[in-house]
Parts: sequence; structure tokens; C-alpha cells
Amino acid sequence: MLVAGALVLAGCGVRLETPPPVEPSPDATEQVRGRTVDDALGLADAATAVVASGVDEPVRVVLDDVAAFSARHAEELGGVYDSGLPDPTPTPSPTTSAPVVTDVTELLDELAADAARATQDADLVPDPDLARLVASVAVARDALADRLAAVADLPRPAPAADPAAAGDASGDAAPSAGASPADASPTDDGDPTAGSPAAAALALAHDEAAWTFTVLAARSSDATRTTMLEAAARHRTASDAWARAAGVVGRPADPRRTAYALPAGLDDPAVLAALPRTLEQSVADASAGAVAQAPAGERLDAVASLRAATAAAVAWGAAPVPFPGMPELGTAPVR
Repeated sequence: MLVAGALVLAGCGVRLETPPPVEPSPDATEQVRGRTVDDALGLADAATAVVASGVDEPVRVVLDDVAAFSARHAEELGGVYDSGLPDPTPTPSPTTSAPVVTDVTELLDELAADAARATQDADLVPDPDLARLVASVAVARDALADRLAAVADLPRPAPAADPAAAGDASGDAAPSAGASPADASPTDDGDPTAGSPAAAALALAHDEAAWTFTVLAARSSDATRTTMLEAAARHRTASDAWARAAGVVGRPADPRRTAYALPAGLDDPAVLAALPRTLEQSVADASAGAVAQAPAGERLDAVASLRAATAAAVAWGAAPVPFPGMPELGTAPVR
């Protein structure tokens, strides 16, 4: 009887309708990606609007980077999500609202708030690769906030990687983001990266930096020697802390060495000047790797390390980049 009924329906030209496809609900990973994209596009629009309203040249240079870096962030994150499904309530003439024009102070606050949100998202998002990317975006926004506050002579809002601002899901105290690279070291007890190859790699990067800064100090004038020795001491402290976190202290697995190779041509002033920022950028790269290796909710130490190393590299003359700690995405600033 069922077959006969189906034949009758077919003969009458009647077909069974299927319900229209339903827009899928974004999961936790997509929510983080979409939120970071939305913030990036908002920052790009706001920076462009503030420039159009008229600003001093030093401020304009930073705002141009805010707009360009934010556009790159949105692009690398995949842009605005489009399911490909038709709009359930299409409008005949869609309109696009103009970006809200803010002043420099409001944009600085927005940069800091968006950096804090990205830091928390990088800590909690389930996908480790997205965590590394979002952490890099957070640090880039923090660096832009540092620069904007400096050129506009404005107070700097709380850094995003400060656990007091971003929140620490693990409940353990994380290092201050405004500290030096060595201060961005993990806690001794219950550290999320314990046993992690990324933590060992970060210990190695800090150790190489400490050794090399010591050598450079011996070759430097009195004016620079003190700064080099202070950098060496900070990196040595950080290396020890990350080695303890990795569980390699006193074990054959400890990757740290007694000496490291120096680049050729150190008698060339340009090579000598580039080495400190190269060392800091290596620490930043290792820090970003540690972000991806740490479990969700346990990444704030690594994010703080990424921010501190990025700030140190800039202090040694490195150019600002849209993706700190991610050399595969390029190091040249976007204009």
C-alpha cells in the first residue's frame, strides 16, 4: 500500500517538501574567531575615522598602523562568517551604518579593551592554533596602545595581558604583563606547561638570550654594558623559571647549553645592533608556541611572555608588526 500511495503522489505531481536549512549555531571556537574579527574591523573603521577628523602627524602614523594591522587581523582570521544560506528576512535596500567617529582617547580605550578581550579569548578558546593567532592579535593591539598613548601623551590603560584585567581561569597568579621579559615567567606550582616541549623551547630561547647578552656586554661601551647585563640577568631568571615549568632542570632533557654560536660579522655595527632585537624576537616566537601548547584556561603566562618579549624587541629597535611571535605571517609593518 505504501508503494501504491507513493506512485499516486508522483503521478499527481506532488512532492514532499523539506524544511529550509537552518543557520548553524556558532561553537566556542567560532564565537572567539567572530568576536576577534568584529573587534578588528571596528578598530580599523574607528582609526580611519579619527584620522579623517584631523590629527597630528605622529598620531596619524600610529593610527594608520591601527587600521592596517586590524585589517590584516580580520583577513588572517577569515573575515566575517558567511554560511552561504539566504537571509531569512532579506531587505530590498540594505544600508551600511557609518563607523562611529571617536577621538584618540576613546580609540585608545577601545584598543585596550579589545586587547583584553582577545587575551581572555586566547586563554580559553579550545583550538590551540586559533589561541596562538588570537594571542598574537592581543599583543599587537597592546603594542599599538603603547605607541598611541606615547605619541598622544595620554595615560595608558591597563595592559591586556595583566591577569587583573583579563582574568585567570586557572586561579594561579600570572606574571604582570607590564614587566620585563624575565618577569613574564611561569609560576612554580601547578604550571600548565609543565612537561611541555614548548616550555623547554622557551627556556632555551631565554638561555641563549642571557648568554648572548652577557657576551655583548663584554664587547660594549660603559653606556650600553649595564643595559646588556640587566637584560642577561632577566633572561637567565626567566630561563630557569620556564625550565622548572618544563620539568627539565637537572635532567638530560634540559635543552640549555653552556655556549651558543654567535652570528658572523659582529664587528659590523649593523649586525651588532640587530642581534638584541633578534634575540627578543626569538623569545617572542617561543612564547607564541607555548600559547598553542598550553591547555585552554592555562595560557596567560605564555601570553604575558609574548607581550613582554615583543615590547623588549621594539625597545631594541624592532619594527612594529601585526603578528608578534608569528614570523610565518611576515615581519614588515603594513602601511
